[in-house]
Amino acid sequence: MRAAALAVPLAILVVAGGCKAAPEPAAAKETAACDGIPQMALAGRVTDAADLLTAEQEARLSERLARYESDTRHQMVIATVPDLNGARVDDFGTCLGNRWQIGRKDHDDGIVVLIAPKERQMRIATGTGMEKILTDDKAQAIVHRMTPYFAKADYAGGLSAGVDAIAAETGDTP
Repeated sequence: MRAAALAVPLAILVVAGGCKAAPEPAAAKETAACDGIPQMALAGRVTDAADLLTAEQEARLSERLARYESDTRHQMVIATVPDLNGARVDDFGTCLGNRWQIGRKDHDDGIVVLIAPKERQMRIATGTGMEKILTDDKAQAIVHRMTPYFAKADYAGGLSAGVDAIAAETGDTP
């Protein structure tokens, strides 16, 4: 998975590229990158561990994500966390996507939208199968659309705008 972000009231971090070292076995990468990242149970298409959304907002977002998956076959989830437990936001998002097995196995086309309000950070993480469709630049532009909502603590509005923008970029209409 990879990331995009920016800085404003929910200081959104831009993480792009990476080391060009020789590939490690997948298990070694998972273990190293996920050290210190707590295990979190996937609660559904929206896992709101930071308690930012009402039940109604969560249900609306879940319905939208289900429609997106039905239309595109790409799986997208939203996760909010109370804190990053000292981990980097890019590692946290990638670990969630890998642990939860977001996306189709043979396509690696999952998307995780992660919000950590305590640290004021956010990440849009994608599987490698989505990298050509949802590039870092496109993800960063989506984050810019979401940020004004987050600045007003309208997390549901920001997430809805973000999901619709991601869907528009990846072949689905809002």
